Amino acid sequence: MDNPEKKEPSPAYPDAGQDEQGMAYLDAGADAYQQGDYETAVRLYWKAAELGSVIALSNLGYCYYYGRSVPVDRDMAKKCWAQAAMSGDVAATYKLGDMYRFDASEPDLAQSNALYRRAFRLALDSEDIYSYPDAALRMLQYCPEELDKMGIGRRLLAQICVDAIQTRIEDGDHYSANVLKKAKAILAEASHEDQITGCD
Repeated sequence: MDNPEKKEPSPAYPDAGQDEQGMAYLDAGADAYQQGDYETAVRLYWKAAELGSVIALSNLGYCYYYGRSVPVDRDMAKKCWAQAAMSGDVAATYKLGDMYRFDASEPDLAQSNALYRRAFRLALDSEDIYSYPDAALRMLQYCPEELDKMGIGRRLLAQICVDAIQTRIEDGDHYSANVLKKAKAILAEASHEDQITGCD
């Protein structure tokens, strides 16, 4: 078996992961990940990424960032996410934003916010309950004035996020409980602000 720790991300293309074999590896990897079988997930994600799957490359970033069956390797996570973000992956884009905000010895908030805005714009074209709410929550937390400029109501957006996250938890996502708590807190804050300003 190849040692996934030694691999470097290969070029990924947004539509290359749509071939049958790449999708099969990606889906099997996602199933293994949800079941906590991270070793199998990493192996399958690498196979899918080698076939050009941007989503698999983004998922590998999570595995390396959180040390799921591989040693924590923030540099490898950043490489995976940077490459997937260049190909338009929403989750990779906002996770890079998180790295610039939280993992840098000197946070680069301007770069972080730019990545959050890009992720949100990418997510607007998607109905994906696994990336849209997370991109939207980052906008609500860190770039609310941008939402105001876009004419997007904070309370409505927060409610959409809560609903989508609840749906993915009902669908078996074991990793969204904390995100749901955060979304509910943001919704409560937005509702309170609306009551104060009379925007009920």
